[in-house]
Parts: sequence; C-alpha cells; structure tokens
Amino acid sequence: MSGELEAAGALATAGAVGAALEGREGGAPGDGNCANCDTPLTGRFCSNCGQHAHPNRKLTGVFVEFMYGVWNFDTKAWRTVPMLIVRPGTLTRNYVYGKRARYLAPLTMFLFAIFLMFFAFSTINPPQNIRDNEVQVTQQDLIEARQELTRVQAELADARVHPDPDEPAGLGVRLGENAVRIAQAQVDRLERQLAEAQAREERRARERAANAPVEVTIDRGDTAASETPLVEPPATESAAPPQPEAATPPAAEDDIETWQDAVRELGSSDNFVVFGGASEELNQRIRQKFLNPDLALYQIQDAASKFSFLLAPLSLPFIAILFLWKRGVTLYDHMAYALYALAFAALLFSTAVLLGEIPFIGWSAAWLLLALPVHMWFHLKGAYALGWWSATWRTFFMVNFAYIVATVFTVLVVVLGLAGN
Repeated sequence: MSGELEAAGALATAGAVGAALEGREGGAPGDGNCANCDTPLTGRFCSNCGQHAHPNRKLTGVFVEFMYGVWNFDTKAWRTVPMLIVRPGTLTRNYVYGKRARYLAPLTMFLFAIFLMFFAFSTINPPQNIRDNEVQVTQQDLIEARQELTRVQAELADARVHPDPDEPAGLGVRLGENAVRIAQAQVDRLERQLAEAQAREERRARERAANAPVEVTIDRGDTAASETPLVEPPATESAAPPQPEAATPPAAEDDIETWQDAVRELGSSDNFVVFGGASEELNQRIRQKFLNPDLALYQIQDAASKFSFLLAPLSLPFIAILFLWKRGVTLYDHMAYALYALAFAALLFSTAVLLGEIPFIGWSAAWLLLALPVHMWFHLKGAYALGWWSATWRTFFMVNFAYIVATVFTVLVVVLGLAGN
C-alpha cells in the first residue's frame, strides 16, 4: 500500500512541476493552421489549444525550453520574490483578484522554494558523536523503579482483598493491574538500558586495554623476549627529574559511537515497538530499516520531498476556520495564501540553513526564524484586508496551527518513509 502512496506522491509532484515549468513564450505570428489541433493561426499562439505557432525542433531547443520554464521567472521572479518578502499581503491580494500575469503563480513559487529548502537541508551533516548526548541511567534509577513496582503490587493486592464499595466492581483491580504493568515495563526498560550501557563500557575497556602500550624486556638468563607491564623504577636521589606526562592519546575511532550505531542498537532490540496498535509485520519492517540507518534517513527525506505538496491541503482547514464568518473569502483565496506563506517559510529556512554553514555565523542564523510570525502578521493583514487586532489574534492561532501541521506532516513522512518497501 505504501508503494502505491509513494508513486501517487511522486506523480502528483511531477505533474505540479511539469505544470509550473511549462513555458509561454511564442515566436513570430504564425501562418496557416496549428500543428496540434489544425485551428487557423492568428498570432504567436493557437487560440484553441495554446500551443506555440512555431514548434522548435532543434536540439538546443530542449535546453532553451527547460531554462525558460525554470526562469519563467523572466521578470516574474524578480517581481514575485521581493514582493513575497516585503509585501506578501499585497502580492496575495493582487494575485487573487486578477493581477496574475506579472507574478509567479503560488504553486510555482511554492515548488521552487520547497526544492530549494530540500537542497539546503541536504548540505547538513548529522552529528557523528553522540556520546555526550547519551541518556545516563544509573543503578539508583533502577532501585527507585523497583520500589515503585513493589508499591503498586501491594496496592493491587490490597484492592483484590479489600475492594472499594463506592467504585464499580473490579475497577480498582483493573487500575492496579495497569499500574503494575506500567511499572514493570519501566523496570524492564531500565534493566535493558543498564545492561546495554555496561556492555558498551566493557567493550570500550577491552579496546583500550588492547591498545595500551607495553614494554618489551629481555631476561638476562634467557634470550626469549617477554612482555611485562610498564612499571616506573623507584625514585632515587640521583634519578633524573620527572618528565612531563604525555598527553592522553585520542580515543580510537571505533570508540566513538555514532548516531547510526544508536539507531542500529534500537532496531536490534526485540522490546522496541514502533506502533503499539500496528501489526507485528509493520513493526518488524521498520525495525529492519533501523538496521540500515543511512538508508532509513534517505527514505524519510525522499518521502518528505515527494509529499511536500500535502503541506498546503493540511493547512487549508485551519486557515478556513479563522475566516468562517468573513464574507467574500473563498477556499481559493486560502489556498493562494497558504502556498505563498509556505513558500516564504521554505525560503526562510533555506536561508537560515545555508547561513548556518558559514563558520563565523553558525547557529546565530536561527534568529532569522523569528521573522516568521512577523511576516505572517503582515501577510494576513494585507491578503485579507484586516485590521491590526484581527490580524494579531489570527496570527497567534496561525502560529499554533503551523506547529500542528508541521508535526502531522513530519509523522506522516516518517511513517511513509520507513514503512515503504
């Protein structure tokens, strides 16, 4: 089923891109009839089907048509992008009410911005060393979890012997059984994490011991070489002054645990369940994907690019809720607003990511994201001709709706990416 969904997503995205890249430039006025529908030509385009009067059959025409489609754009891009950044409300309102020839369509702008965002995110390298971010589970945590398990077991036993007469029959026992089940799961999880941490430390200790330096000496009575631990001679008055200690050698490359190792350990655990209510076959398939983390990450990114068009319809109901009682506003207006708003958000994320790759800027580029609610306020105010108070409270709800949409979309692409074949 997921394979068909991925194909549908790819087809929808390809169709949208094809529509966006379709050129509109013609040559000189044509004579005769249209080569496509045989309608008499009166200008540079067929008045019936819109085809060019002079179809280009040169090999270079393929490249020219592609570049024109991408930068069709001509002067449109250089009008649309600045307007989207500094006057988004005017841009959306002009397009909705008919001034469309001078601007890129919302879908075209959205696709361009989304593809640019995925290109920007592809430049990010995930962290390789997660040792500092490991969750530290101590023996004390396990002791406390076992004490909690003992307590809820005692409460369950008491509920079975002395049920509360004011409660429905069996309610206290069922609640106690659920509490015991949760506490037992917590104890099992901590025991597993402690065992895994101990095994990890033992492995690292063995590797350090294997790489430890040894001193090779030769006994006076035997010519065979023997290995003895490095022992410093006792200090004497005539001994040379102590030398400064050598720097600790860096950890071996195998001693560095990567995020891929953590994901593999998670996938190899039999107690790891992805979806509690899903079939075991689906959970097993996803656990198998975790054994190859790089492939799993690629499939998630691929699903995100294929299904990026879902961001607009997911946003549409939330936008419509905010304008249920406003007259003269249609779903088309909301869709145009959503596409332009998502395009700006994608451009902003792309800019922050690309600037973050510059050494002296780094994470400070994340402050650019604060421009998002400000842009949203001006966009709503101009696109729907709102007052400052109407735009303010709608912006508050729109920001929260954006988090909901982003969360739903993220979960959706993760599931589709991992559940695919």
